[in-house]
Amino acid sequence: MASAQERVLGSLVKLSRGTEAVETMAIADDLGLSRSVTSHYLSQLLTDKKVKKLSGRPVRWQPAVAAAIVAVTPAPMPLHAFANIIGAEGSQADNIRKCIAAVKYPDGGLNMLLTGKSGVGKTFLAQTIYDYARDAGVIAPQAPFKVLNCADYANNPELLSSVLFGYVKGAFTGANVNKEGLIQAADGGYLLLDEIHRLSGENQEKLFTFMDTGHYRPIGENRKDHVAHVRIILATTEDPKAVLLDTFRRRVPVSIHITAYADRPLDERLDFIQALFHGEATRFDKSLTIAPEVVEMLTQLKPVGNVGRLKNLIKVACARAYTRQATHSEKMTITLADFEGEGLTVRADQAPVTTPMVVAPTEAVLADHISNVGDAAVIRQFFQENPHPTAAASRLMIQNLEAQHAHDSIHQTILHTVHRLVFKQIVRHRFGLKSTTEYEPIFFRLYAERVTVPSAQLKRVQQEVANNFPRSLHVASQFYAALPVLDKASQELLTALLACCISELIDEKIPLRCLMVAHGSHTATSIQSVVNQLCGSYLVDAIDMPIDTTIDQIIGEAKRIVDSFDTSNGFILLVDMGSLSQLYRKIKNALSGDVLVINNLTTATALDVALKIQSRLPFEQIAEHARTDYSISAQYFEGFAKDQNIVISCMSGLGISEKLRDIFHEVLGSQISLLTMDFSHLSQSVRANDRSEFESTLLVITTTNLPESFAIPNINIYDLLAPRGQTFLHNILRKYIDQRTFDDLYNRIVRFLSIEGVTERLSFLNPTVIIQEVETVIYKFEHYYHIKLDGKIKLNLYMHISLMVERLMTGAGADRANDLAPESKEEQEFFDVAKGICKPLELKYHIDINGYELSLLYQLFQAIIDDQNTPTA
Repeated sequence: MASAQERVLGSLVKLSRGTEAVETMAIADDLGLSRSVTSHYLSQLLTDKKVKKLSGRPVRWQPAVAAAIVAVTPAPMPLHAFANIIGAEGSQADNIRKCIAAVKYPDGGLNMLLTGKSGVGKTFLAQTIYDYARDAGVIAPQAPFKVLNCADYANNPELLSSVLFGYVKGAFTGANVNKEGLIQAADGGYLLLDEIHRLSGENQEKLFTFMDTGHYRPIGENRKDHVAHVRIILATTEDPKAVLLDTFRRRVPVSIHITAYADRPLDERLDFIQALFHGEATRFDKSLTIAPEVVEMLTQLKPVGNVGRLKNLIKVACARAYTRQATHSEKMTITLADFEGEGLTVRADQAPVTTPMVVAPTEAVLADHISNVGDAAVIRQFFQENPHPTAAASRLMIQNLEAQHAHDSIHQTILHTVHRLVFKQIVRHRFGLKSTTEYEPIFFRLYAERVTVPSAQLKRVQQEVANNFPRSLHVASQFYAALPVLDKASQELLTALLACCISELIDEKIPLRCLMVAHGSHTATSIQSVVNQLCGSYLVDAIDMPIDTTIDQIIGEAKRIVDSFDTSNGFILLVDMGSLSQLYRKIKNALSGDVLVINNLTTATALDVALKIQSRLPFEQIAEHARTDYSISAQYFEGFAKDQNIVISCMSGLGISEKLRDIFHEVLGSQISLLTMDFSHLSQSVRANDRSEFESTLLVITTTNLPESFAIPNINIYDLLAPRGQTFLHNILRKYIDQRTFDDLYNRIVRFLSIEGVTERLSFLNPTVIIQEVETVIYKFEHYYHIKLDGKIKLNLYMHISLMVERLMTGAGADRANDLAPESKEEQEFFDVAKGICKPLELKYHIDINGYELSLLYQLFQAIIDDQNTPTA
C-alpha cells in the first residue's frame, strides 16, 4: 500500500487545506512519527519536487501542486433555482446548461421546447426556468408566469385562440367587452403551453407569427397589432416532428428532453424517492423508515406515469402505513406490504439495497450529496501534468487523495452502501484482494462526483493498464460492470484508475488463465471466492450457470471473458458436469495455447489447480497431475446408450424435451430408453454425421427438420400430427407395443402439444382442464360420425373449441351475428348433435353456443367428414 513517504505527502496535502503552509511537527503529530523521520521524508519529497520548502523558522512546507490546483479549479455554475432539479449536476446537467443559456440569451431569451413522457417533470422544469430567470435578474421579480394546457381546448380551436390572444368587443356573439388573452397577461414574463401537440395548425401559425415579431391581434381586431414581450416554453409528450408544423418547430431553437425516471442513474432515482418521502414525512410530521426491499423495489420500478405515478404510490403507501401504526408515535415504518395490490413490475439488473432509508421531516432534502470539486480538480491537474501517466503515478495520486479524506466521514447513504457491498463482493471476496479496503471510500467519492477527464487523456491511461496490467483491468472491469452506472465516461476513467491502484497487489506475470463454470446461481463464483481468498490473490475466474440459463448464453459469456485473456501460455477450463465440456468446442478458436479441460469442478480441485498456477508449475505438469490426481470422468456424449433408445431434442430447450420424454416413458415403460439431448450438441453430431453416438437409436425426435444426409431415422414432432407422421411412428414402435398402447401414446402427444399451443393463446381458462373437456367432445363427434381424426385435425379442434369457450365467456364475439340458421338438412342435424355434445360445456362455463359458433364448427366438421368419405347420419 502507500509508502511512508507517500503518507507524509498525503498528510501535508490534507493539513494544508485552509492554511498557507504546514510545519514539520504538525505532520509528525498527524502520522505518529518522530520529527526527524518526518523531516527525512519531506527532504526526499523536496528532491522529487513534490513539495515546496518555505524559508524561515520553523520550517514550513507546501504541496508542490497546491497553487496549480487552485488555479484550475473551475468556478461552479450558479444554479440558483435549478439546484432543486434532481440531476442538475448529473444526468440533466446538459439540459440545465441549455436552460441557463436560453434564459440569458440577449433580447428576450430563447423559446424552449420541453419533451418527455408524462410525469417526468416538464411543468416543474418550466416553473424552475421562470424562478431562475427572476433569481438571475433577467426578468422582473413580479414578472408573470402563465400556464395553458392546450388539451383543454383541443376540440375548440376558436375558443383556444380567444384564450390565447384575447378578443375585442363584438368579435362574436357574447363578446360584450374586450378580453385580454394569456399572451398579454404573460407580458414581461413566461408562458407555458403544455400539450402543445393539441394546438391546431392554424393556431400554431398564429403563435409562430407572434414568436417572430412580438405582434399579435386579438380575435375581431382588424385595425392594429398588439405588442407583448413573452418568453414561451412549449411542452409535449409526443414526437415534435410528428405533431408540430416544420415552420413552427423552427421558431423554437432550444429543445430539452427530460429523461424518464426508470432511465435515470441510481443516485438520482434514490434522490427522487428521498424527496417524495420527505414530503410525506413533513405532511405526517413523522420520521419515516423505508425498508430496504421497498427502496430496492422503487429504484427498479418502471412507472408508467414516471415521477407522478411514483409520487402517488408513495402517498398511498404512507397512508396505509399510517392507518396500521400507532398514530401517537413519532416514527413510521414503510414496508412492502404497504404497496400490495399495486401491480408493480420490477427489473432484476440492479445491485441490491441492504439498508433502510431514514427520512426526517426536519432534515434537508438531498443533503447526502458529496460535492468536492477539489478531488476532480486534482485528477484533472494530474492528467494535465502527466500526458502519459504510469500506473504507479496514478496510484500515488489516488493514495494522496485518500489521505486527504482519511479523517473525513462519509454519510452512509444507500448509494455508498451499494458501492461498499459490491466492492466487498467483487474485489475483496471474488478476486481475493483483501487489502484493498482503504481504496473503497475514495473511489466512492469519485464515483458519486462523476469525475471525468478529456477523452484523449482517458484513452492514454486505458492503454497503459490494458498493455501492462490486463489482470488488474479485468478485476476493475468486473467490479464496475456490477455497479450501477452513474456516468459512462466517469465509470471508464475509474475502471482504469482502480486497475492502477490494485496492480501492485496482483501478479501480472502469472502465465496461465483458469476459468470455472458450474450450474447454479452462485456455485462457480462461490468456489472462486474461496480459492482466491485462500491463495491471497486473483488466480481464477468463474461463470455461474443458473438452471434456466442456456448453454449458448454461457458460451457467449465465456467467449467474452476469454477474449480478454492472453491464453498463449495455457488455459485451464474446469466444469462441473460433462455437458459443459461443449464449451471447449465453442471457445477453442479464441484460444491461442494449450487447453486442459477438467470435468470435476470441486473446491478442492480448484484450489489445488490454483496453488499449482501460483507456484508457476508448468502447464504440462499441471495437465499430468490432472490425469493422475483427479477423478476426471470420460467425455460424455448425450444420446449414446447401449439399449434401444429414442433421442428427443427440442430447439426451445430441454424443458419441452423432458416433458415429451416423460410422456413416452409413461406409456413405453422400460422397453425403450428415452434420452434428451441439448439441441446444439445434436446439431454438431448431425453436421459430423457421427453415427457412433446413435448406434442403438431407433428414432430422433426434434422440433425442426434435420438434413437428409443424417442417416438415423428422425422426425419433426409436429409432423407426427399428420397421417404420414403417425404411420411413421407406428412402424418404428409396432414391434414394441400393440395398437391400443400406440393410440394411447399418440393421443397423449397430441394432447401435450395442444396444451402447449392453447396455453399461449388462452387468457383466463386453465389449459389442462379445458383440453380434457374438449377431448371428450372430440371423442363424441368421432363416435357419432364414425370417423378417426388424425393429429393435425385434432390439434385444430382442440384450439378452436377451447378458444370458442373463452370467447363466449368473455363476450369477445358478442358483436357477431348469433342467429345464423342451418342452410341444409345435414347442417340442421349437426346443429342438434353439436348442441347435445357441447351441453356440458355450456352448463359448466355458463355460455350459450350460438348459431354463428355452430356454423363455424360445422364448416370444420364438414371438411373432415367429406375428406374421410363418411356420409352424415
